Amino acid sequence: MLPALIADYSRRFPGIEVHLREGLHSAVRDDVRSGLADFGIGYIDDAPKSFITENLGIETFHVVLPRDSALARRRKIELQAIADAPLVSFPVESRTRRLVDGAAAAAGLSFQYSMTTNRLPTLHGLVRNRVGLAVVPASERPSPDDPDLVSRPLVGERLACRIGVMRLRERELTPAAAEFLHVVRSWLRAFRRNSGRKMPAPISA
Repeated sequence: MLPALIADYSRRFPGIEVHLREGLHSAVRDDVRSGLADFGIGYIDDAPKSFITENLGIETFHVVLPRDSALARRRKIELQAIADAPLVSFPVESRTRRLVDGAAAAAGLSFQYSMTTNRLPTLHGLVRNRVGLAVVPASERPSPDDPDLVSRPLVGERLACRIGVMRLRERELTPAAAEFLHVVRSWLRAFRRNSGRKMPAPISA
């Protein structure tokens, strides 16, 4: 979605340079806190008091697995079903990893991780090459027409969180940043309405 969104903004406001910084939730938050980013999109449940937040919806999680996996025949996957499977994940400090591990601990489970990476394409590649299964935000699951991978909703307690816009309370948006945020909001609404997905990947601008 991002390339088309940015192209839309550039057509409306030619000559404005956009710096897009993609990363884990902690990196997005740090970019906003430091002033490097005008605003960010990420998890807002535990945003610091110095931030103004705008709720954009609820993010859920999916298990990414090879298309021929036995679990792919299920419509939904419970935490217990992946407790004995090797997993690949984002780093331990990532919000996704902490949420998933917290939900597992609350259910009396402990997952087996074989590898971590901070890049989504690499994570999908590890699943594609059968290094392990992965749990990702619903917005980061593979495309439905991916020839090798599928995803199924992961069900369990504590497996949802709010996602939204975050910016510094003491910093006013520039006119260019405010207009970019307006375009982002419009695209997110259309994305959720038309695709059925919860939310695109966290971004900062």
